[in-house]
This record gives sequence, C-alpha cells and structure tokens, in this order.
Amino acid sequence: MRKFNARHSFRTVAGIALALVLFTTTAFAAWYLWKPSEVADHLGDDALSVAFESEDAININESAASGDYIFTLLAVVSGKDITDFLHYSNGELHDERTYAVVAIRKADGTPMPDSMDEEYGNPPFFATPLVKGLDPSRLNAITMNGGYSSTVKDGVMYRIVDCDDVAIFADHGLYFAVSTSTFYDRDAFLYNEQTGGLKANPDYDGASVVFDLPIDKSLADPEKAEKYLKDNGIYQQLYQPQEDNDAKSDRRRDENAPDPWKDVDWEKAKPVASTVKELTVSEDGKISYSYEFEHGSGTLNVLFDTYFKDKLAPQSVIVSKAASDNALYGVRFTLDENGTMKGMVVVPDPSNQ
Repeated sequence: MRKFNARHSFRTVAGIALALVLFTTTAFAAWYLWKPSEVADHLGDDALSVAFESEDAININESAASGDYIFTLLAVVSGKDITDFLHYSNGELHDERTYAVVAIRKADGTPMPDSMDEEYGNPPFFATPLVKGLDPSRLNAITMNGGYSSTVKDGVMYRIVDCDDVAIFADHGLYFAVSTSTFYDRDAFLYNEQTGGLKANPDYDGASVVFDLPIDKSLADPEKAEKYLKDNGIYQQLYQPQEDNDAKSDRRRDENAPDPWKDVDWEKAKPVASTVKELTVSEDGKISYSYEFEHGSGTLNVLFDTYFKDKLAPQSVIVSKAASDNALYGVRFTLDENGTMKGMVVVPDPSNQ
C-alpha cells in the first residue's frame, strides 16, 4: 500500500443543525473544495487528473458529518492504465484500478494538520470501497491491494484512495466508507449479514460515515469477480461453510482482541537494510521509490513538497503504512544536513510494543 491511515448522540437542536450541515455541504463542497482532477494534478498524477475529467468519472460531491469531521466523497473513476504510477503487489502488476477522492475537514472550521505538523495522522483515517453483501472486514481496500495518497490544502485533507477495480462487483451494490481507524473497524459500522447492508454506527467512539458508490451495474462482471476472489484467497473466507457455535464464539473473541498495532512507535521502527536506497528529486519535483522484501513490495511516487518544506533541514517522515502477512510496516523518507535523501522500509521494534 501507498501512504498509508464529538462521539455522542446529538440532542434535538444539534440534530437539526446537523441536518442543515448535511443539506448545505453537498452544494457548498462543489465550489469550496478542490476538483478531483486538481487533487490528482497536485499529487503529480497527470493521467489520473485526465481520467477524473473524462466521461468515465462519476462526480458525487456528497457530504456527511460525523464526530469532529465533515467528509465529502468527491468522485470515483475506474479503468485500466488511468494513472502515471504503476501498482505492483507481490511482483504482479495491477493496472485495472478504482480511484476515489474524499475530502476531510474539521466541523468546527479549524484547519486539518498538514504533513509537517506533529498532529498529522492523529487520528488516522481509513477510507475504502466496500461491496454490499460481502463481509467488509474481509473485502476492503487493504485486501484489494489498495493504498492512498493524501495532501492538505487550505486546511482540508484530500485523500485519493485506490484499489483493484471494484466495478466488477457493481451488480452487488457498492459503498464507500470512512472511519477514524487504521484498518477496517467492525465497531465503526453496522453490517447486516442477512441483507448485506452497511451503515455507520452512531455509537462508535470516533467518526464513521458510509456513502453509496454509484457505479453503473452494467459494468459488473460476475465471472471476473468470482475469479478475482478465488485468485486472491478471499472466496473461501467469504463463502465458508456455516460455523458451529463454538467456532463462532472463538471468532468473536478474535474480533474483539485489541489491535496489536495501535501503539506502534514509528520513531523507533527499524529499517530493513535491503530496502535502503538513495533518492533523488526529479525536475518536476517528484520522488520515486520502489521496494521489495519478505512481507511485500510496492512503488511510491510522491511530490517532494508534500512531505518536505525545506531542502536543507534534516527531516524524517513516514510516507506510507501497510499491512501484509499479519505484519505492519512503513516507508520512511529521510533527508540529512547534506541534502542526501533516502527511502527505506521500516518495521516496528517488538521490544517497544
């Protein structure tokens, strides 16, 4: 994966205010927020910028408020070769992708922290397309070789979420969900196993929203979708035989187990020596870094200005977080006092957990 992320019931008056927010922000977002093509352009992806201006793109501009935040799902586009950046997973090229742009801003009007702020990434956000009727904890952006790129402009965080093409599942119905969590959090959403429906949990101790993802059902490809699930080892998990009561109890205990990555100290994460590479900045201000090690592989293409404000000051930033094979790792870029830049995969130090 690339760059890779009020709690209470409202009273009557607050509920009316929230209704007004939901009613007005959809129209408001259209001119207050960046266009999806502008977000892609700012993040250095010219091909994706063009794709968001094409007739294949679906402009949504729907907003919802939850907790301390207002989330606006701006647009979605799916297709083959619609990005400048190649996406590899376990050495295999994934060129049929879905891209969605979501804007996140604070409900009280204060700016979101930018990438150089100590509060950046706190809280984390997990945004993902989901398929109606398929267990969202098993089929989401992470299991669909997904990732994201993000930037903050004028106090608003913009995130481009990408994953393997979800249009092949369009006949099921699709959602786009966002929550203040690192991965898919079952507590953030209410999933109905009988109907396949999903909605935000109003009692969640955080923020969570669910949008309908209006991808035309005619784009569905059931045979391709089934093959995709089988090839990625998801099919058996989704369609496993009925469990007995003891098995269900064991699974519930696993689901309620604490998140082992919640308290990762990234400052003490250790580099994987084989992944350390010296980096350069291209003439158009881009940094490219590829890695491959026992838990995964990938390619990142980011703009220097997104993470570094000064070319001379020593800096160290985590530009991506990912999970693979029950392991968590990140990608760190460093810049020393001599202007030498390096990229590396870093893994948490078990002694600090």
